[in-house]
Amino acid sequence: MAKRSINKSQAIRDALQANPEKSPSEIAEVLKAKGLKISAQYVSTIKTGMKAKHGRTHKVVRRRKPGRASSNGFAPIEAAVQFITAAGGIEQAKQALSTIERIQEAIG
Repeated sequence: MAKRSINKSQAIRDALQANPEKSPSEIAEVLKAKGLKISAQYVSTIKTGMKAKHGRTHKVVRRRKPGRASSNGFAPIEAAVQFITAAGGIEQAKQALSTIERIQEAIG
């Protein structure tokens, strides 16, 4: 009669579900009593794998798309100050903006 193959990993998962409070070495002893040759380290490996399948254990980091403005709230203000400085003052900057508006109206 052929010997029936036993899935050791499944036996460990079943034992862990039946005894969630037991340590890997205690689970290994329980399975050794049933005739399976299993180390505590292997039980620990299977237990860790079970935890990983239930969900992510690390935080997902979202990265900004390249070329997009930074989340610095002062960036638009800094750009406006640079524009005013380049225009030669606030009145000249206002005149430049009104010229741009007239050009947009003519085009659009």
